Amino acid sequence: MNPEFRRYACGQAVSVLGDQVYYVALSWAAVRIASPGTAGVLLTVSAVPRLLLMLSGGVLVDRAEPRRLMLISDLARAVVCLAAAAVALRQASIPLLVVVALAFGVADAVFLPAAGALQPRLLGPERYASGNAVVATLNRVALTVGAPLGGLLVAAGGLPAALLVDAATFAVSVLALRSLRPRPALRPSTKEECGLRDGLRYVARHPVLRGALLAGLLANLGFVGPMNVGLALSAEAAGWGATGIGALLAGFGSGAIVTGLLMVRPRISRIAPAVAGCFAVQGVAVVVPALTGSLPLAVAATFVAGLTSGPTGILLSALTQTVTGDAYRGRVAGVSSVANLGLTPLAMAATGVAAGWFGLGPAMIASGLLELVAAAVCLALPALRNARLPRPVAKLPIRT
Repeated sequence: MNPEFRRYACGQAVSVLGDQVYYVALSWAAVRIASPGTAGVLLTVSAVPRLLLMLSGGVLVDRAEPRRLMLISDLARAVVCLAAAAVALRQASIPLLVVVALAFGVADAVFLPAAGALQPRLLGPERYASGNAVVATLNRVALTVGAPLGGLLVAAGGLPAALLVDAATFAVSVLALRSLRPRPALRPSTKEECGLRDGLRYVARHPVLRGALLAGLLANLGFVGPMNVGLALSAEAAGWGATGIGALLAGFGSGAIVTGLLMVRPRISRIAPAVAGCFAVQGVAVVVPALTGSLPLAVAATFVAGLTSGPTGILLSALTQTVTGDAYRGRVAGVSSVANLGLTPLAMAATGVAAGWFGLGPAMIASGLLELVAAAVCLALPALRNARLPRPVAKLPIRT
């Protein structure tokens, strides 16, 4: 992996760590000022502009320079954090938290498609899978460290301290982005080719992209509910308490980090069998915590879910990057981000409602079946079943 990409990956991981600090601080402040329900509403407020504007953000990325848009997004969020910290020193309030949540949601709607368009321009196609593995592993470590760090910062200095640290992480990301010199990208030749409709048509008519996005969407809908809502409900039903939830999440995080490290040097060319197998195993693993009263067995299941989550995301992302033309990278990244991130709150809410209406077990089984359907899609669609990733070119020895 070249040094430039390492700087990019480390900068993004630091930014993810800052985001975790921000989420903890936002939730803590909302609970103190109002109620736990208000904290949930604030996180939803942040997700709404991201969901509504992500596709438009992808259009903007294809019309401009992704690195510049990422810099603007990071700088804007740093300014928002500094201003909010200054206000919070005097008096934190719900309106202040709403403004911060909305600003972050709008910034994410541009930043995420821009990151999706920039990353492939820092590597050759044969390194896309390795690059995704590096980014995913570092981000998982940042997620694991960020939440406890956020709790310590909030305990020590309250909301202002957490916001200042978050602003500092954006500054680190800016420095990393400024050092990058990505390869030039082809641009659409006409204004019409930069439009959202043309981008959606490009995805719909591309058999590999269409299949990869469909499989990823189904698997994501089946995965995020059990892992974000189902684990808490399972721990409550089994009497494991907060310690049990922590153990379940630690199991998943450990599995994801292990498989991320293993995928840094992938040896997979035909991805459909590997991804389908991981989806199938994951579909079973996410159901186990809801059906067992044994905490060790449930932790083992979440560890397996973490192990299988790495290859699916890494390989499908690498395939999407490989088959997407430079002129459409922003819009394809926008569509992918909506499918993988924008719909997450809706999937979580649906899981909670289903568990309330039909019971925890049936709701989790339904989610697991969605992952099995995703596995079937990988094998049933010819374009996806036969898709291959470029193999790394072996370096020839230098003769003297």
